[in-house]
Amino acid sequence: MADAGDREPDIVIEASGHAVTDAIEGVAVGGTAVLVGSVFPADPVPLDAESVVRRLVTVTGVHNYTGRDLSDAVAFLAGPGRAHPFAEVVSAVHPLSELDRALTAASAPGAPLRIAVAAR
Repeated sequence: MADAGDREPDIVIEASGHAVTDAIEGVAVGGTAVLVGSVFPADPVPLDAESVVRRLVTVTGVHNYTGRDLSDAVAFLAGPGRAHPFAEVVSAVHPLSELDRALTAASAPGAPLRIAVAAR
């Protein structure tokens, strides 16, 4: 990501499940920590509730599918889904090194439905 100086990010997306505390502690005042990687049994995560409240931090989780749902989706895309123009929904694939540019593009007026960020 671009150098933000000493400024903390407004949004932190924790996708590994192993950096939940860092995500919550590292987000800016009034920011949001989005947890998407905590989808497996793990040790409890300590939460500094006073810090969350005083810094007005929002913590939200995103998970709306089961393993079976994911398997069904992959099977659909590999089979009958090929008849649909899903590739047109994703406008561009941005390298992780250009994450700031990708997020700017995604939030622009008239932006495509989806963009992709790849670790390349």
